[in-house]
Amino acid sequence: MRTLMMAAVLALGISGAALADPMASAYGNTVTITYPNGAVAKMHIDADGTYVTKTPDGASSKGTWKIDGGNTCFSQTEPAPPAGMAANCSPTAEKKVGDSWTAPGPNGSTITVAIVAGR
Repeated sequence: MRTLMMAAVLALGISGAALADPMASAYGNTVTITYPNGAVAKMHIDADGTYVTKTPDGASSKGTWKIDGGNTCFSQTEPAPPAGMAANCSPTAEKKVGDSWTAPGPNGSTITVAIVAGR
């Protein structure tokens, strides 16, 4: 499930040469991932290249993120990911506080991702 959450938020960054930091809209805010059953995971992305996610069941995971060649990539570090699990990368797209979008979820479902002001 954590991998699916990461895939859902990969397009979170803000693209554009005029912006000094394409992930700035996420700092100090919460990225929510809402599943078809109404369960919500919460993700906090920090300027130091780290993130923390709390799953709907209360478990937490941590990792690092970076922008690489126009892609935003997330790599889980705690708990240790399964062997061979690569970073989840997707093209960086423009998002801001208040935006929401849909993404593929588990078993062909659709999940809703949003950037909510505050933590």
